[in-house]
Amino acid sequence: ELAVLLAVLGAARAFSTCRSLDLEAARRKRIEAVRGQILSKLRLSEPPQAESPAWPLPEEVQALYNSTQELLQQRARLQPPERPDEYYAKELHRFPMEPAGEGRG
Repeated sequence: ELAVLLAVLGAARAFSTCRSLDLEAARRKRIEAVRGQILSKLRLSEPPQAESPAWPLPEEVQALYNSTQELLQQRARLQPPERPDEYYAKELHRFPMEPAGEGRG
């Protein structure tokens, strides 16, 4: 009985048109589509090769970049979290969509 049941379930699965949703595969396809759109807008057939600078960055530039990053992180930590009720409207407006009939008013 068990072997027959497994055989029937296997056959039923083969005829099923439902496919499991692979979110990671969908995400990869979307990223590739966006990458293709960007390359198309730039009129490139493939992404340019990243080149490392021929000279090292001056220490002043690195220090400025690092201090800017630290300042942005501090500001993000000090900023109060956004409250969800600030997103929604504070006033309620009612617009009757039905014409007023007899006895209504």
